[in-house]
Parts: sequence; C-alpha cells; structure tokens
Amino acid sequence: MSAITLSRTWQNRINHGRLLARRIGVALLAVGALMGTAASIKVFLVAQHPDDADVTATAYRLANQRDAVGARAATFVAAVLTTPESDRAEVLQRFITLPKPDTVAPPTPAGDPAPAVIDTPRVWSVMAAGAAGDANLYSVIVTVEQRPYASAPPTTAFYRVPMSIWHYQPRPMDMPTPISDPGPGADVTLGYDHALSPTSPVYAVVAGFITTYLTSTSGLDRYVVADSWIKPIGGYQSVLIRTAATDADIPEQPATGAQFHVRVTATASTSQFATVPFTFPLTVENSGGTWMIADIGPAPQVVADSEPKPVPKA
Repeated sequence: MSAITLSRTWQNRINHGRLLARRIGVALLAVGALMGTAASIKVFLVAQHPDDADVTATAYRLANQRDAVGARAATFVAAVLTTPESDRAEVLQRFITLPKPDTVAPPTPAGDPAPAVIDTPRVWSVMAAGAAGDANLYSVIVTVEQRPYASAPPTTAFYRVPMSIWHYQPRPMDMPTPISDPGPGADVTLGYDHALSPTSPVYAVVAGFITTYLTSTSGLDRYVVADSWIKPIGGYQSVLIRTAATDADIPEQPATGAQFHVRVTATASTSQFATVPFTFPLTVENSGGTWMIADIGPAPQVVADSEPKPVPKA
C-alpha cells in the first residue's frame, strides 16, 4: 500500500494540534501540582478548627467528671474516718474493692470506736492523672475538720484520694493518703500607697456610702452613680471607718469621668454589739465635680509586676 501524502495545510494543522496538546498537558500538570500543594498545606500546616459545640460539650463533660469524682472522694473519706473497724468491710465495700487480707481478717469486737468525729468533708482540689483504657483518672484532695472525740478541739486534715471514672461512674482506686497542709501561701502587695485625708471630699463620700450601705435600707442613691447595681445591705447598728487609701493622688480639680480606686477598712457593729471587720475595694468617679461610688470591686488593686512574698510556716 502506498503512503498517503498530506497536504501542507494538513501538516500545519497536525503540528499545531501537537503543540496545543503539549501546552494543555503542561497546564494540567501545573494545576495538579498546585492542588496537591494546597491539599498538603491543609492537611499538614493548617490547624483544624474544632466545632464550638464539640469544645463546649468536652468542657461540660470534664467539669461533670471533676464534680463527680470530687463528691465521691469526699464521701469516701467521710466513710473511712467515721466507720469503726468492726463495720469497715461492710461499709467500705460500697466504695472500693477491698484487698483479700482485709476481707478475711479476724472480726473486731462490736463497740469499737470510730477513728474520728468530723465535720462535712470538702473538696480542696481535683487534678487530672491520666487514663487507663477508657477510664479517666484523677487525684482528689479532700479537707476535713476532725476531732478524736466530740468535745475535742478540731484540727484541719487533708487526704488525697486516687479516683477513676468509667462510663460516668466514679470509684476510688485505693485508700486515702493523709498529706500535710498546702502551706500558708504568699502575700500580694496591694496598690494603695496614698493615704486619704479625712478632710478630702472623697473621704466623706466613701464614709457616707459605707455607713449607709451597712446600716440603712435606703438613701444610698446619694452616694452611687445613676443606675448603679449597688443596693444597701443594712442590718448593722453602726460603722467605724478605720483606714482609707487610694491608688493615686486625687487632683484638686479632676476631670469629669475621672476614676480612682479607694481601699477602705471598716468595723461594723451587729445588733448584738459584736464587731466584724470589713474591707471595701471601691471605685470612685467624678461626675460633674461630685464624687460618687461607681463600683465595689471584686478584688483590691495590686502593685503591677510585684512578686508574691511567701509567708513562713509557723
């Protein structure tokens, strides 16, 4: 069979088609490379953002677990401290699987005393301690006021209890361990270095506010900013202002809206003429030339960047 001779026009068309095909192939390879790079970045570099509902559910679950193991640990400590040895095997088996030596020990005569007389135990802390399979582990510290007998003075004791929670079921893993108290802590430097003179108009406002706040049921609107949430407590006979100090010097002509923090210590007298010491971390605000109470702060002001000062153990 003789070869077919193509015209120049068809040869040009074929050559152009081959060139176009090569260009399309290169473009497809480039697009594929870009898509692969993007996928790699998404998988390896871009952090996955968990759904807010999942985060909230996890937070609630962990909080519920901590509450559950804490409550169970406190109940367990109470049982250990108040159960006589003669009843221990029967009572404690509701909480923990007792080891063989304890379950086969000779019975103790009835009427033996309980280890302690206690107040209601309280959970001091709950710390995560890992996992064992699908059970979450926690270390719970329980504090209790205990006495060797009812008329004895109480002492504060601390016990650590290893806990597990499996399918929402908390259970002690072992008997409590008595531990020492966590220590006296540290003092934090408060930020009120400027004594407030009793002749200052701010002093008059804070003194009038605290007296009205603690002794009356009305009249507080003279001292607090408009629409304040602060309502009078009442119930006390009288109030004595002990000290007052601010976190900065108060100018003679403050700008409207200027705020300062004032710490006031006071002693209130009850209806039975007993005295109670109080502290008020107040925010005062200048409103058109008149000082008013803007807030009772949740905590006093502290010196910025100050280091806590550990309190020596007694």
